[in-house]
Amino acid sequence: MPRTPREVGKQVQEAVNEQVRDLPLHAARLAMFGVGRTLLLTDRVTKDYKDLRGGELRPVLDRLLGDAERITHRVGARLEGTPVGRVIELVAPKPAPAPKETPVARPPRAAESNGTGEISVGKPARPATVPPPAPQPEADRLEPVAAPEPAPAEPEEIPAETLELIDAVVEEIIEPEPVPAATALTEADLPVPNYGELTHASIRARLRKLTAGQVEMLREYEAAHAARAALITMYDNRLAKLAQQG
Repeated sequence: MPRTPREVGKQVQEAVNEQVRDLPLHAARLAMFGVGRTLLLTDRVTKDYKDLRGGELRPVLDRLLGDAERITHRVGARLEGTPVGRVIELVAPKPAPAPKETPVARPPRAAESNGTGEISVGKPARPATVPPPAPQPEADRLEPVAAPEPAPAEPEEIPAETLELIDAVVEEIIEPEPVPAATALTEADLPVPNYGELTHASIRARLRKLTAGQVEMLREYEAAHAARAALITMYDNRLAKLAQQG
């Protein structure tokens, strides 16, 4: 039998009320977790500081090395399957697992004779008496020869196909952003209409109403076209004055 909207609304309200009642408990757990992590970090820093003050550098280095290995394992797990992970696998492949030792079956113990003609089964045989070796003369003794030192291993050369794949992945990750082309100013873009027909005095009278950006635009246009030294100097002086006022 399908439920009515009122029953559904009542059920949803009960679920929300239950979640709201649990909010203080979740907040307390989160606060306790944060305090616990803070205490652990403080204890770790204090212990490292005491070891360093006491001259015990080895335990601190071991703990830092363990932290670095754990961080490397986590980062490697997250980068697995990504382009960066593929590059890392090509440059530094994972070591092959060590082969498992195969147990060797022992041969069955053969029946032994006890010297009286009887065969003893399951009893350990008496060790045979071995005469000591005769002493060798000094001339026959050979001095041990030192084994030759192994030649240093040459670094493995990375194949050309692997280098090309690495370059392709790097180009895929780092793509240069297109640089927008600079547009040249025209007289229609200037904040002063009919700029080419105005005199020096007319331009000076209009500078008081222009902002620093507009004055910079006039200077750039003047330097690219007529390049009148008097106007360029006037623009520079006006920009310096506006900079002092601002």
